[in-house]
Amino acid sequence: MSTDPTSNDGLDIGLDSMIRDEPGARVALAVESLGDDNALEMVLRTDDRITWWKSCSYFLQVQGGRGYGPELRIETRNSVHEARQILYLPDLTRNGVFEIWKGGFVGFGAFVGSLPIDSYANRGRRIIFTWHQD
Repeated sequence: MSTDPTSNDGLDIGLDSMIRDEPGARVALAVESLGDDNALEMVLRTDDRITWWKSCSYFLQVQGGRGYGPELRIETRNSVHEARQILYLPDLTRNGVFEIWKGGFVGFGAFVGSLPIDSYANRGRRIIFTWHQD
């Protein structure tokens, strides 16, 4: 197991880490067991006081450092504080990427960051992004 999301070993179950910690974007990453070795679940959560739009997208490929190809997206906003999406084969690749976005200026989304991931090696895991502060 590993703390490196691109590792062929997959992320450590029980991992709990702050991946972004700055004014306007305090986001944690946690890893749990999913119980299904043929799937990966992505989860986006926000604290109850956060109501602005947040998004987590998964792309099967990376090109030029950004997600490329089909996009699988989950979103929170207003009173919705959790969104989930289960990814099955063939969506699980060795060169995937998660991208995190938030509501921005005049209705445009603001890119917060990305997390390249070997989603195939992370089968059987629930990857949880928790937004703690806007």
